[in-house]
Amino acid sequence: MRILHTLGERSLGGLEFRTLEQASWLQRQGHKAAIAAPADSAIICEASQRGLTTVPIDYSRAYSPATVLKLRRAVKALRIDVIDTHSRADGKTAALCRDLCAVVRTRHFAKPMPTSARRRLEWKWGCDHVIATSDVGRQEVLAARLVRPEHISVVGEWAHDSFFLSMDKQDARRRVRLELEISPQAYVIATIGMLRPEKGQADLLRVVARLRGQAVPAVALVVGMPTQNTKPYAYELYQLAIELGISDHVVFTGHRTDIADMIHASDVVLVPSATEAWSRIVPEAYAARCPVVASNVGGLPEIIAHGRTGWLAPPGDIARFADCVTEIRHAPAAASAIVAAARDYAEVNFRLARKMASTLDAYCLAMGRMKAAAAA
Repeated sequence: MRILHTLGERSLGGLEFRTLEQASWLQRQGHKAAIAAPADSAIICEASQRGLTTVPIDYSRAYSPATVLKLRRAVKALRIDVIDTHSRADGKTAALCRDLCAVVRTRHFAKPMPTSARRRLEWKWGCDHVIATSDVGRQEVLAARLVRPEHISVVGEWAHDSFFLSMDKQDARRRVRLELEISPQAYVIATIGMLRPEKGQADLLRVVARLRGQAVPAVALVVGMPTQNTKPYAYELYQLAIELGISDHVVFTGHRTDIADMIHASDVVLVPSATEAWSRIVPEAYAARCPVVASNVGGLPEIIAHGRTGWLAPPGDIARFADCVTEIRHAPAAASAIVAAARDYAEVNFRLARKMASTLDAYCLAMGRMKAAAAA
């Protein structure tokens, strides 16, 4: 199968890393995969480094003849069977290639979608199948009346096989903490993801301030970098750390590629998002055997069973987040049992090969619908 992934953003976050892992897996399995994104985007650079075929296309004028023609030429040149679109702008352009190949729209979010006659037309007539990354995301697409139920599949997140590797966690913990100049005695709580207000890194800082007020040697590990548009938010985080009096107990790492090591260096992974589909970091933390505390929003309750595989709290509830962390710290045996159950859950549900099998099934459904429409 020949698949062309299209993306309109220039930054490199969870959505883009998911797409890169999909494309790389497809290549390893004998399929042909390519990435079509803006020439100056981070994903084009990363895809090239991974040996993937890249096509530079700027989708800012999605319906312009030049943009459409460039994508159509790429589809023909690469003999593409399926376009998998990952954002709204490139989805519009890909809709005008449905006479050439099947088109799939992947919906990465879990929040209410605005609807209109034009938007419904874009989705119903602009793609052959939809992939939602969570059950709640699927429900939002259906609630907006964008597609019929039989034309949507759910393919959630996964953890790369590297997160499941057996290793000396204590050795990794010592090594990474030494590099980051974090005390071996510190109780490290990490957030991992793009620095954006909805990801809730500010709540991590408030949780650490609260815990330190309770004599817990808490340290905030903030892994990730802002997008071009969220640089002011990153500055606000630095200022907030100073205002809370914890600037000496916060480590901002910027972008890291060694996410497994960041998890191993942590005592707890916190996902304090205001809105979230599944979050890539949850399966990764499960696989790497680290406790997860998360907001009870979006698709997170679909993969976190409170008290069984992790801990959930209302979004923005600093006291409850802190209580969950305290519970983990003060009851290590019970926490270890939950972490072990989460790892077992990940082994069954969060392997990349299983998710990609579901993705290929969705692609086949899209191709079948496209062929049926052509024959009608």
